[in-house]
Amino acid sequence: MKNKPLIFGLGILLLSLCSLTGAQAQQGGIGLRVGGHTAGISGKYFMRESLALEGILGTGFGRRGFQLTALIEQHADAFSVPGLRWFYGGGAHVGFFKGRYYHKRSSRHYEDSYNRTLTTVGIDGIVGLEYQITEIPLSLSLDFKPFFEGNRDGIFLYGDGALTVRYTF
Repeated sequence: MKNKPLIFGLGILLLSLCSLTGAQAQQGGIGLRVGGHTAGISGKYFMRESLALEGILGTGFGRRGFQLTALIEQHADAFSVPGLRWFYGGGAHVGFFKGRYYHKRSSRHYEDSYNRTLTTVGIDGIVGLEYQITEIPLSLSLDFKPFFEGNRDGIFLYGDGALTVRYTF
């Protein structure tokens, strides 16, 4: 995939930015998100103890291209278990994909657009649980991220679940 250097470079940039801001006793993390539509590199930065920004640079499920998602999340303790927190929030995404797409031309016919770029934009929600392992700098999270996505063919609703593993600092 031609976007691997771009994805790697953006991941390093995100890690560097989180490291620079970590000097102010803030907490961040970077890792991999494995799941449905939004699998890729995930970075999280806590602005306050209970408020975080998360960025996801994903490949898009079964597509050639990338999608960038930005989320703001509220965190709270869960089930009185040390290190376990639940979170919820929302944000937006934009994606650029290349490939073969069929566009509705009329009620019965589709037009073939091979090797053309498809741009998508959307609104995202997120809810999940995150566990910070205290013995090692690692966090695990499970989430459900529904989103509306629009492109030249219309507006669609998707449900996306994932497991994210992050190195925290």
